[in-house]
Amino acid sequence: MRKTMIFASMIMIFALIGILTGCNNDSSSSNEGEPASKEKSVEITVGAEAGGPYTEFYKGIVDDFTKGTGIKVNFLEIPHDNMHQRFLTESMSGGGAIDVYQTDQPWISEFASNGFLEPLSSKISDEDKKDFAPAALETVKYKDEIYGLPYLVHTPIVYYRTDLFEEAGLKGPPKTWEEYRTYAQKLNNPDKEIYGTLIEGKQAGEPVTHLLDLVHQGGGGILDENDEVILDSPEVKSVFEYLNAIQNEDKTSPPGAVGFDNAEAQNMFLQGKVAMVKNWPYMYSTANDPEDSRVADNFAIAKQPKGDLSGSAIWSWGYGVSSSSENKDAAWKFVQWATSSEVVKQLGKEFINPVPRESALNALKEDDSVSKKDLEAVTIMSESLKDGQVFTQNPNFPSIQERLSVTLSKLLSKQTSIEEELDATSQDVKDILAE
Repeated sequence: MRKTMIFASMIMIFALIGILTGCNNDSSSSNEGEPASKEKSVEITVGAEAGGPYTEFYKGIVDDFTKGTGIKVNFLEIPHDNMHQRFLTESMSGGGAIDVYQTDQPWISEFASNGFLEPLSSKISDEDKKDFAPAALETVKYKDEIYGLPYLVHTPIVYYRTDLFEEAGLKGPPKTWEEYRTYAQKLNNPDKEIYGTLIEGKQAGEPVTHLLDLVHQGGGGILDENDEVILDSPEVKSVFEYLNAIQNEDKTSPPGAVGFDNAEAQNMFLQGKVAMVKNWPYMYSTANDPEDSRVADNFAIAKQPKGDLSGSAIWSWGYGVSSSSENKDAAWKFVQWATSSEVVKQLGKEFINPVPRESALNALKEDDSVSKKDLEAVTIMSESLKDGQVFTQNPNFPSIQERLSVTLSKLLSKQTSIEEELDATSQDVKDILAE
């Protein structure tokens, strides 16, 4: 009987606790302005290039995004050479450790075809789609679906020495392939350690981007609209004949250029050892800085010269949402902010880079703090996007680019004939596509 009474008392006590707890919860939920539980703040992780200037730019202003949205942003910084493999490994694991990828254009089709990036077309307003340069959006598409938004879209441009041009009686930049070759001959002066131009031939991905400029200008291509290989065409052959003539016949490009990429091209131009060079817009600010450049007051820029066609290959960096992210809405808000007109205008002003939005370019034109020279440079860079050609919409492009780097190196060093190497390259590309 005693045990029964104790047990009954315990039941009554627990029941009373339950009633009191319930009353307390009811009272809590009825208090206006006082939530039952504090919602956890959202954090996202952005995978980005370690130490890259654009990563540093976004790290410097990201607090503005957090203040406006409440979303905290962590940057996972990865060395440039490891980014592709790290992002690929993360995507295949599906772990969701990275919410936003800082995307290099050649990765878009590869990642999109494997379902690693969120499709974004339906999220982007018609107004925004019209504001981006058409070629800019093409760089982030795969099969007509948009998988990211670009903050930087660029093509290489021609940097040329105005003082040397004046001495040689040249009135302006070359506008055709023939003029470019002739100008290089007139400006070439190896005795004074000045070369007319520089052809990048290093077996690496970077020189291939410049090769593709010429492939487009010459009216050629890598793949046709059906992904059939068209490398062994007369148009592509003419590109290598042109490069070979400059490097090995005219000798207006340094003899060691077969081992050069854009880093060597920049160094030689800044040291005053080359009269004309094709390089990315990023070099403009450095070339304009007297502390880093011997030619700061004696150069100008121009669009690339015309072959059969105007324009060049076009490339972009942007941001895309990981399909394995658990915070897709917050990730998309970051992508919107990072590629907004206000932010890309700020980026263009700070780096003197082309801007992918028409509204951002117009805002720069109205900014009195931008010098006339810098505004002219940004305008030339931005207008160069209009005739841009995208080469990267096949998921196998990274492997194709690697094979083309071998082709370029072998032909500039005259290890084989153009016909033999283009035949071999075409077969290898077919094999890559069949994998």
